[in-house]
Amino acid sequence: MTIAQKEPSVWMLVALVQSVLWAFGVPLLCRSNWDSMFGSYSNETAELILMMTPAVFFIIYCLIMLPIYWMQIPFFEQYRIQRDKPWPWIDEKEEVRVAFWNMTRRSLKLASTNLFVLLPLMSILKIHTLAKLGFSGPSFETDENSWPTPQKALQDVVLLSLIHEFGFYSTHRLMHSYPSLYKYHKIHHEYKTNTALAAQHNHFVDFILSIGFPALLALSIINCHSVTQFQWTLWTMYANMDDHVGYQFPWSPVRWFPFAALTDEHEFHHSKNLGCFGSKLSVFNNLFGGYEHYWPWVEKRKMNIS
Repeated sequence: MTIAQKEPSVWMLVALVQSVLWAFGVPLLCRSNWDSMFGSYSNETAELILMMTPAVFFIIYCLIMLPIYWMQIPFFEQYRIQRDKPWPWIDEKEEVRVAFWNMTRRSLKLASTNLFVLLPLMSILKIHTLAKLGFSGPSFETDENSWPTPQKALQDVVLLSLIHEFGFYSTHRLMHSYPSLYKYHKIHHEYKTNTALAAQHNHFVDFILSIGFPALLALSIINCHSVTQFQWTLWTMYANMDDHVGYQFPWSPVRWFPFAALTDEHEFHHSKNLGCFGSKLSVFNNLFGGYEHYWPWVEKRKMNIS
């Protein structure tokens, strides 16, 4: 029997240790290198460079997952969510395999457009719009008065996450509610069995409205320090990739705490095209709806596995 996310185990301890390293280790490591990385740039250029963190994270995560998918290592496969069907690239039906590789090529094109064209353009727009309105961007200073304390960083991360999650939940639900919007979002739902590439498999309209807008909205409202923005981006990207990885890893550092959404929620959303409109947190699904079809699906899976 495999260990589930949020089930007390040694893997939950591993997840907790990762979270502690993220909370305290990342700022400590960054502080000694922040000036050398960004000190020679203007704040606007430095912020634009920082905004490219999602693109770098996406590439690294996909490269790490590639051998895990390809080798189908039993240790990892036990945590696969849709174990009742083969991975599409080894399906016995040729048309399924061909469709998968065609979609993979399409995913690479969409991800490249979204992360290397749209993301920089939206970031530039955000930076210059706030500047014209008289708002400053994130600080890149490393002195004692500027560098955030762990308490301040955690406070800003929580606020960023709540605003972003509400923005994503709202825009995602709208995408499913109106045919004029769903025609763009349905591109993302071409994946019925998720892999890491599905995370950025979005039509550009969908990417702007439900991916880019909630993130930039949160960063515009909460003017945190640049290192806090970096921390939050790492956490958000990890959750986004974890949503689409196809496995429910019990050591995931973004799933172990109360109010965290589980990986299989988004897998359910892709496979059934119903509910589970949030991403990282369960708060807004619980408050405004989204779990009506999910919980019966979970119970059915448990019966089938047992």
